[in-house]
Amino acid sequence: MLVLIARRLLIVLPMLLVMSFLVFTLVELFPGDACLVKHEKSGNQEVIDACRVEHHLEGPFFERYFAFLGRASDGDFGDAMFKNESVAELIGSKLPATIELSLFALLIAFVLGTWIGTRSALKPGSWFDALGQIVSMAGVSIPVFWLGMMVMSLFAGEGDWFEVGAWGPEKIGPGIDYSTAFLMTESLVRLEFGAFLTALKYIVLPAFTLATIPLATITRMTRSSVLEEASKDYVTTARAKGLSERRVIRHHVRRNALIPVVTITGLQLGVLLSGAVLTERVFSWPGLGTEMVEAAGMRDYPVIMGCMLFFVIVFVVVNLIVDVLYLWIDPRMRTAAD
Repeated sequence: MLVLIARRLLIVLPMLLVMSFLVFTLVELFPGDACLVKHEKSGNQEVIDACRVEHHLEGPFFERYFAFLGRASDGDFGDAMFKNESVAELIGSKLPATIELSLFALLIAFVLGTWIGTRSALKPGSWFDALGQIVSMAGVSIPVFWLGMMVMSLFAGEGDWFEVGAWGPEKIGPGIDYSTAFLMTESLVRLEFGAFLTALKYIVLPAFTLATIPLATITRMTRSSVLEEASKDYVTTARAKGLSERRVIRHHVRRNALIPVVTITGLQLGVLLSGAVLTERVFSWPGLGTEMVEAAGMRDYPVIMGCMLFFVIVFVVVNLIVDVLYLWIDPRMRTAAD
């Protein structure tokens, strides 16, 4: 197992290096000058030049890239150009909201996807199977920004069940002294059920919208995996022994069919963390995606590069963890890898 993990790490490190170069190059191609935007009112060229030096925007391309790589390896992404804080502090303050949104969306997608996929596989050709196919197609076809605007216009507003935007301690739990930025999780842990229910009113709509991305994948994977397992000999043997159909499905088919589904679900977490930008923007969710869109509008290069590189690191690390867990869950994969 340790040898296999070492092999994965040898692949991950060069991948991170290549992605860091692509991120830096992409931001370099952005049009406009952030320092000119920041100090356009003063019109002082010396101030603009000093800003460029301060934020490492002067000098040869590769010299600045290797300097950026060295700082990033120490967790230093520089300082935000339009806010009085470092990029690392900014990421730390906005990340909890994105994590809670992504995990809640993944929970919705996993529960609904495995249920719909299993039911579709057990009754192929039925109306429920057709419903599952529709869900799968809709999940990959409907743009999340359009769906977000639709559900927001239908279910959110004054006096409605759900709320949009303004997520914060003063809205979720007035008078509660939160020790972390994980507002919904901390409310539940501290048994502040009123605050937890308020948090649910804010998170349900964006989480449901974001969940459509992995829901389609999980539904299709569950259906095909259950169909494959249900046709195997050990399932026929279990039925021949007189086991009830419910027991055969629950303890034999579903348990083995969920192994690849769990793997693909883990991969979807990386996709959600890095792909929540549009959903957060539509619902004014105070997460890292919204911050990156605002930074792009202001040409705040340190924030853009820091957020993009952070998303890349998260995606690669999540993939590594899922690969290792898959090897640990399924011994057949360890034998194939050896």
